Parts: sequence; C-alpha cells; structure tokens
Amino acid sequence: MNMFNKYERLALQDPVELATFLKLLRNENIRSYLEIGSKFGGSLWKVATVMPKGSRIVSVDLPHGDTSFKESQPHLEECVKRLRKSLGYDAYLFLGDSTDPAIVTKVAELAPFDACLIDANHTGPYVRADWANYGSMARIVAFHDIGWVQEGRVTKKYPIEVPQLWSELKTQFPKHREIKLCHTKRDNGFGVLWRD
Repeated sequence: MNMFNKYERLALQDPVELATFLKLLRNENIRSYLEIGSKFGGSLWKVATVMPKGSRIVSVDLPHGDTSFKESQPHLEECVKRLRKSLGYDAYLFLGDSTDPAIVTKVAELAPFDACLIDANHTGPYVRADWANYGSMARIVAFHDIGWVQEGRVTKKYPIEVPQLWSELKTQFPKHREIKLCHTKRDNGFGVLWRD
C-alpha cells in the first residue's frame, strides 16, 4: 500500500453528507475552491473530482494543530502535489495557522474563489476568525460540523463551537442550506451560504 494515498481513502466528513456537498458544488459549476483545514486531503481530493481540470484549488492547514493526526502532513502535501503535477489543477498548499496574517495575505492573492469550506480549528474564536478572514473571498461559504451536539459528551479535544456561529449566520443570509444527514444526529453537518 502506498503511504501517500490516504487522501484517496479517507475524508473526515460523513460520506453521505460529503457526497451531497459535492453534488451542490458540481451544480454550482465551481472552478476555484479554498479549503481551510484539510488534514490528509480527503475532502480536497474529492472536491477536485467535481471540478474541471485547470481549476484553482487552495488548501490551508496546520498539520500538528490536532495531535491525533500527527501523520497528516505528508499525505496532504502529496495530495496537492498530485493535483498540480499529475492531474493539471492549479493547486496550492499553505501550511500554518489559518489566522496568521501572512497566510491570509497569501491566500487573498489567489482570490476570489467560487467556494470556500471552513473546517479547521472548531473553537469559537478560530471559526469566527476564519469567517472574518476568508468568508469574503468566496461567493459560497460552507462550514463543517454545524450538527455537533455537545450535551452529554465528554471529550478531550477542544470544544466544537461551529453550531453557534452557524446559527447566527443563517439568519443573515437568506440563501443558505443545511446538509445534516449523519446517522448519529449529533455530529458532522455542512452549513452552506451564498454571499450573492
């Protein structure tokens, strides 16, 4: 087994929800995509499959931000390299904290984007900063983990506070959609809004 193919096999989103999100992106005919938080590159790889060759794909990730995925960096690097060199996408990878002004500036130089997925650090301050920094760069902005329910759970990870921001944003953007199909009814979920 090739150690550099985890991105082909492992997306960290619910598969049914991700398939629905991909169909939405295909129907929107996206040709440029920004992903904040890519881990192994699984969702990045799958989004590329619904985009025409030559499309711009940009990933921002902090590989050791979550210690449960220490080995993610080589997989993500190989994913972006393969998208660019073998498959003909205009692909970029920025490794670092998504809130770092230098990273934001580099990404802004490649904007605008048709779509952006925010799926990095899920704590309130970070997800709000990612929205503030990257939300205006795309006409469609999606958030992952809007279906997370904390009640009754004990977790060692940082809290997932995406649902709070999503609850606020969906009242501000009349055109939005929720994709909540996860069998647990307590996890995952995509919130998608259209800025135009």
